[in-house]
Amino acid sequence: MELILQPSLPHQQTGVDAVADVFTNTAIKSPAMFYANPEIILSKDGVGQNIVAIQKRNSIQPENCAYSHDASCLNLDIKMETGTGKTYVYTRTMYELHKRYGINKFIVAVPTLPIKAGARQFMEDGYVKRHFRDVCGYDAEIELLTLEPPKKKKKGRQYFPAAVSEFVKGSNRDTKKIYVLLVNMQLLKVAKNYMLSRDDYGSVIEGFYRPFDALRATRPFVIIDEPHKFSRDQKAFGVIKEEINPQCIIRYGATFPETVSGRGKNKTVVHDYLNLLYDLNACEAFNQGLIKGVAKEHFEPVSKKEEKIKLLSVVKNEKAIFQHKSADSPTKTYQLQVNDSLSVISEEFNGITIQAIDKNAIELSNGLIKNVGEEMNVDIYMQSYQEQMLRLALERHFETERENFCGRTFKIKTLALFFIDDITSYRESEDGKKPYLLEAFERLLKEKLVAIIKDLDKSEAEYREYLEASLNHIDECHGGYFAQDNSSSDEDIANEVNDILNGKKHLLAFRDKGGKYILRRFLFSKWTLKEGWDNPNVFTIVKLRSSGSETSKLQEVGRGLRLPVDECGNRISNQEFMLNYIVDFTEADFANKLVEQINSEVPGTTSVSLEQIKQVAEKMGKEDSLLLAELLMKKYVDSTFAIVPQNRVQFFEEYPLFKSGLDASKIKDRNKTSEKPIGIRKARFDEIKELWEVLNQRYTIWYDDNIDADLEKGLSKILEAPSIFSEQVISSHRDIVRSNGAQMRTETGSGVQYSIASSLPYGIFLKRISSATNIPASMIHKSICNYVKRHGSIDDKYFNEQTVGEIIRGFSDWKMVTLQGRFNYKKTHGQPEATALTHNDGSVRESIAQGRIGVKIEEGIPMEKYLYDTKAYDSSLELKNINTSIDEVIVYGKIPRNSIAIPTITGESYSPDFMYVVKKDNGEKELNIVVETKGVENKSTLRGIEEAKIKCAEVFFKNLSSQGYNVYFQTQLNNKKMLQIVKEIIIHDTK
Repeated sequence: MELILQPSLPHQQTGVDAVADVFTNTAIKSPAMFYANPEIILSKDGVGQNIVAIQKRNSIQPENCAYSHDASCLNLDIKMETGTGKTYVYTRTMYELHKRYGINKFIVAVPTLPIKAGARQFMEDGYVKRHFRDVCGYDAEIELLTLEPPKKKKKGRQYFPAAVSEFVKGSNRDTKKIYVLLVNMQLLKVAKNYMLSRDDYGSVIEGFYRPFDALRATRPFVIIDEPHKFSRDQKAFGVIKEEINPQCIIRYGATFPETVSGRGKNKTVVHDYLNLLYDLNACEAFNQGLIKGVAKEHFEPVSKKEEKIKLLSVVKNEKAIFQHKSADSPTKTYQLQVNDSLSVISEEFNGITIQAIDKNAIELSNGLIKNVGEEMNVDIYMQSYQEQMLRLALERHFETERENFCGRTFKIKTLALFFIDDITSYRESEDGKKPYLLEAFERLLKEKLVAIIKDLDKSEAEYREYLEASLNHIDECHGGYFAQDNSSSDEDIANEVNDILNGKKHLLAFRDKGGKYILRRFLFSKWTLKEGWDNPNVFTIVKLRSSGSETSKLQEVGRGLRLPVDECGNRISNQEFMLNYIVDFTEADFANKLVEQINSEVPGTTSVSLEQIKQVAEKMGKEDSLLLAELLMKKYVDSTFAIVPQNRVQFFEEYPLFKSGLDASKIKDRNKTSEKPIGIRKARFDEIKELWEVLNQRYTIWYDDNIDADLEKGLSKILEAPSIFSEQVISSHRDIVRSNGAQMRTETGSGVQYSIASSLPYGIFLKRISSATNIPASMIHKSICNYVKRHGSIDDKYFNEQTVGEIIRGFSDWKMVTLQGRFNYKKTHGQPEATALTHNDGSVRESIAQGRIGVKIEEGIPMEKYLYDTKAYDSSLELKNINTSIDEVIVYGKIPRNSIAIPTITGESYSPDFMYVVKKDNGEKELNIVVETKGVENKSTLRGIEEAKIKCAEVFFKNLSSQGYNVYFQTQLNNKKMLQIVKEIIIHDTK
C-alpha cells in the first residue's frame, strides 16, 4: 500500500509559506563555488521586515514577535504539534526554497535513531518523490545522503565519510537536484579521531581534509527536528553553530527549549523561540480535528486505596527488595527475607509470606511466583497490576479494531503501543529470566480472541478469518523494539525491528503481496519510541513502564495523535477518532494535566479582557457592564479580570463564548465518563411492560378555575416584599502580592462595593419575568401599575436583572405554598412512539446509555429480578436497592433519567427513581410501586422545591389510581429499607 499524501492542506501550507516568504524581495548573491548555496543577505530592512509581517499574518503572540537579528546565522522557528505533519512541511519547504531561491544544500539534524529512520523512510520513498514532482509540480528531486557511524575496522587507511563527500560534491549547476544530509545528534561532536572532526583521512574532498570544514563551505541551511533536544547550551547545537556555521537554522517541533529565571513565586519560564513564524499549538490541532482526541483511563482498585507494590530486585536465598507506591503517600522501599510476611508492606497481605527467593523471582506461601519487575495491586494482590492493564488495553484495542475493520467500507489497520519498564519482561534473557509480561500478554490475547470469535455474526466473516489467523499465530501478532536490538543478531528480532522502525507501510497493510495476513499490531518498547517515532494507526497506548517527566508523558501521547489512514492509504480526516491512553493510578490526573498544559499555551485562558466581555455581551444580547457585574457577583473573575481558578470549570460551562482553549470533548477520562451501554433484560422487561407503558402516557397539569384571582393577589404581595426594587450591587475580591523578605505571598485586601446603573427597557423587563413564570406580561404590568398608585413612581434604575430575579424567586415560593391541592392531571391524546426502553413498535431496546441509569458502576452481576444487566447507580441508597433481594418482588429497575416527565407546580418536570412490580401474599394480584430515593434522614431536610415535586407526584399517582390503574408512590429516605416499603404496601392493599 501507499500512504496517500494530500497537497496544500491549509495548516501545512501555512508552515511552508511562513519560511519561504522570509526571503521574498531580499538580496541573494550567486554562489562563488559550485558546491555552495546562494548567499542570503541578512538585513533588518529585508529579512527583518518580512519576518515581522509573517508573524503578524500568522497571529503570533506579541511576546514572541519582532525580528531577532544574528549577523552570522538566521534563526527561524516553526511550532507544529505532534501528528500534524512536521516532516512533510520541512521536506516541502526544502523543495520550495530550492524552487524560489536556488537553495540546494540542506542538513537535517535529528536527536534519535527512530526519528532518523522515519525521516529517511519518508524522503527516500518513491511515492513521496512522485507526489512532490507530479502533484506539487516541483521540477527537482531530493538526493538523500544519510550519515552513519563508521564501522569498526582494523588499523589502516581511513576514508572521508561517503555521505559527506557526496553532499559536498553536489553541484548547484544541477538544477534538478536538492542535496540533503541526514544526521543524528550523536554524530555531531568534536573529539579526537572522530569522524567529522578528524583531518587525517587518506583523501581530500574539494581541497578539504576535515569533514566539518567541507560542510561549512557549502553554506548550508540546517533543519532541526525536535528542538527541545537541541537547546542552545547543548553540545550538538554548539557544534552546528561553530563548526558548520550555517546561513540559516530552521527549527521544527511541538516542544521548544525553555529558559528559567527567578525562584519561587518569582520564577518565570519562557519558551526560547528565535523568530517564531508559525504556532500550530496543541490546542489548535485538537480543536481543528487535525489529530486524534485522547481518552485517558486507569485501573482503579476496588478498595480505592490505589496502592501497588513492585518487586525491584532479589539476591538468591537472601533478600527481596520491594517498592510500595500509593497515590496519597510517599514511595517506600522494603527489604524482606525468606519467611517474612508481606503484611509489613501492607496489611492486605496478612498471612502471605515469602517461601523462597530465586535468582530472578520469589515464591509466596500461597504457591504463586512473582518475577523481578512485576507489580502487584495491593487490593487484589494476587493478580499482577500490569496484567490488569494489559486486559484493559486488549478490551479497548478490540473495541476499536472491530469498528475499524467491520464498520467501514475501507478498513483501518488498528495498532497498539505498549511502554514497558523492563526489556527482560518481554525478551528472553541470557540469565534465564522468564519474560513474564510476554507470557501474560499472549495468554490474555488468546483468551480475548477466542471470546470475540464466538461473538461474531455471519456478516463479520472476514474479521473472523483475520482473528482466527491471529489465534493460530499469536507470536506474529506482536513485536518489540528496544535500544539493545540495534546490536542483536537474532533474525526474528531484526524482522520485528524492521517492521516497527522502517516498515510503516507494512504495519499498516492487512496482507502481504502473497495474500497472507500481516498480523503484527501490538508493539512493545521501553523508552526508545517515546519521542520522534509515530504511526498514524496507533489507537491505544499503554504505559506499563514507570513514570517519566511531564515532557515525556506528552511525547508518548504524541506517538498516537496522527490521524489514521485506511487500507488504501487515504488519510481519514472527516470524523473524530480517539486515542486510548492507559496509565496506572499514579497518573490518574493525567487528563486534567494534559488539558491544563495545552490550555496554558493559549492566551486568554487565565483571564478575560474588557474587549472580550464586550464581544461576548453583544453575542448574548446584553449590556457589557451587566455581564461584567454577573461575572463579578458569581466570583468567576476577580477585580483584575483574572478567572478565579476554583470556579474555572463552572465559568466556561455557563459562558462557553469565552472559551478559547481546548474543546473538552477532545480529551476524555474514561474513569469518569464510561461509554459502555447498559443491557436491558428482555424477560424482565416483559414483566414490567404494562407499568412502563402507563408511566409513559402523557399528562398535563390543570389548575382550579379561581387561581387567576389569587395569582393577582399573590403578585401584588410579592411586589410589596422588602428589597424587591433595588439597585444592582456587586462586591470585589482583592488579592495583594507582597514579599515577606524571603518569598512572595498573597494577602487578601479590602474589596469594594458599588452599584451598577444598568437598567432594562421596561418591555424587556416584563418579558423576562413572563418567560420565566408563564404569568402574562399584561398581568405583571397591571400589578406594577397598582404598586405605583400605592407608592409612587419607580426609578428606571430599579428595572434591572436583580429585580427580575427577586420577582421570579418570590413567585416560585408563592406557587409552592399556594397551589398545593389546587390542581389535577389530565391524560392527553396519543401514545409516544418510542421511549427510553422501547422502539417505535413497542419492542424492547437492546441497551440504554449508562448516563440515563447512573454515573457509577459496581462490578458484579445484578440480581436475577433486576431489569438491567449492569449495576449502574447515582447514590449509595440506590445501590442498596439494586443489591437487595425481596421475595415478593417480581421485577424492579431504575427509571431512566428524564424518561418520565410528570409536570409539577414548580414549572419543572419530575421523574422518580425506581419502579417495582410485586405480588401479594396470596399471589392473586400484582401491585405496582414507584419509588423516589432521597439521601436524607427525614422529610424536613428536603429542599422546598424537592418537597413540592414529591407532593405533585403523589397527586399524579392518585390520579392514575382513580383512572383504574393502581400505582403506589413512596418516598424512600436513608433510614428506610426497601423491604419495609414493600411490606407496608402489601399490608395496606389487603385492608
